[in-house]
Amino acid sequence: MPSIDHWMMFGTFGQQRYFVYPRADTYRGVIINANMAAHAPAGLAGFLMEKTGGLDYIIDPLTHAFQHDPSAIQNDAGELKTSFRTIADAYGAPLEDCAGKRPVLPRDLQDEIVLKKCVQRCLEFQKTRLADAMANTDAMKYLDQSSDDLAPNALVAPYFFMTETTLKRWLPICSRAAALGVESAPNARVFSAVVVSQGVVASSEARDQIAAEFEDIDVAGFLLWVDDLDEQTAGMDELKGLVDLARGLRGKKEREVINLHGGYFSVLAAGVLGDSAMSGVTHAPEFGEYRSVVPVGGGIPIARYYIPHLHARVRYRDALRLLNAKGWLDDAADFHRNVCDCQECVSTIEGNIGNFKSFGVGNVKPIRRGSGIIRIEYPTEETKKRCLRHYLQRKAIEYQFSATASAQQIREDLHRGVSEFEEVAGLEQVAHLDLWDDVLSSHTT
Repeated sequence: MPSIDHWMMFGTFGQQRYFVYPRADTYRGVIINANMAAHAPAGLAGFLMEKTGGLDYIIDPLTHAFQHDPSAIQNDAGELKTSFRTIADAYGAPLEDCAGKRPVLPRDLQDEIVLKKCVQRCLEFQKTRLADAMANTDAMKYLDQSSDDLAPNALVAPYFFMTETTLKRWLPICSRAAALGVESAPNARVFSAVVVSQGVVASSEARDQIAAEFEDIDVAGFLLWVDDLDEQTAGMDELKGLVDLARGLRGKKEREVINLHGGYFSVLAAGVLGDSAMSGVTHAPEFGEYRSVVPVGGGIPIARYYIPHLHARVRYRDALRLLNAKGWLDDAADFHRNVCDCQECVSTIEGNIGNFKSFGVGNVKPIRRGSGIIRIEYPTEETKKRCLRHYLQRKAIEYQFSATASAQQIREDLHRGVSEFEEVAGLEQVAHLDLWDDVLSSHTT
C-alpha cells in the first residue's frame, strides 16, 4: 500500500494549534513560506520545538515573488515589505538589487557565478534561519539534538513561475539552479520547485520539456504548484496534465513530488487509485487546496461545511438545504450514519440534530458599499473553529482511505457521491467526482 505524506501549510500563528489536530501524528510536516521565516523566526522556532514536538518542515524560498510586478510585495505605502527585504538581502544579487524596484528577469541570472551565489545564499537562509532560532529556544535545554537535527527536511533551490509564453526562458534558469543546489549542498536533500500555469500542465509538449529538463539532475524531490488550479472545477486536460507532470517529475517513484496546494483529487492521485503519482499533498488549515501564484485579495468569510460524499466544502446554507433534501437532518443517528460521525460532529450535535446549526452561526454586520449600507453575516469565531476541526478530521480520513482502500472501494465512494447528490444538488455539483474517476482510472497502471 502507498503512503501519502500529509503536509500542512503554515499560514498564521492563530492556526498553530491545528498542526497536531486531530492527532499529533497526522502530518508528515509543515511548509513555511520564507517571508514568514524572515518575519518571525523566534515564533516559528517555538512553534516547531514546543507546539509540534519537532515536526519536519520545509521552507518555500518564494523566489518567484521577485519576478512579478513589485506591487505584489509592497505595502500600502508602496514600500517593499520588511519580510521580503529580509529575504532579498539574504539571497543577494540580483534579487536584492531588484526587490521592490522592478521584476527579476531571466537575463539577470544568466551569469553562472551570479546564479550560483544566489543559489548558495538561498539554501543557507533555509538551512539556518529557523535552525539557529530553534537552537536558542528553552526547549533545547531538554533535548539531545544537533544543529543538523534542526535543519529543514529539504532545501529548495531558487525557482520561478513559468507560463506557456515564459517557459522557454525560465526553465533553463530553474533547472540550472536545481543542479547548482545539488552541487552546493552535497550533504542535504535538495528539492526544486515546479510552479506553472494551467496552460503549461495542459500542454503535453510543455510537460515533457519540464520532465526532460530535470531528468538528469539529482534532486531528491519537487514542490509542485499549478496556479489557481481548483480541482473541483478543473477540466480533463488540466487534471490529466497535473498527474502526467507529477509522474514525469517523480520518474520511477524515486523522487518525492509534493503538491503545494492540492485537494482530494491530488490525494487520490497520490494513493492507490493514482498509483502513487505524487508522494504527498499539502493544504492549509482553512484555505489552500488551490491558490494563485500572485496573491489576490480575500473574499468575505463564509461558514462552510465539508460534505464527505462530495469531498467539497459547501456554504452552510447550501449544506443545510442538501442534507435536509436527503432527509439526513431528521435525527442525529441518521446524520452520523449517512453524513459524518467524526469526533467534531458527534461532540457538536450531542444527540440533538438541531445542533447542526452550530456549523452556521454568524453575526450580521453593516458594511458600507458605495453610497449605501448592506448587512452581511459573518461566521462567529467558534463557528469557524468548529467547521475547521470537522474539515481537518475529514481530511485525515481521506488521506488514510486513499492510501489503504482498494481502487474499487475508492471508485464506489466517488460514485456514491454522485448517486446521492446529483438529484438534489444538480449535475454541476457532482460531476467532478466522475471526472476524477475517469482521469485517474486512465492513469492506473
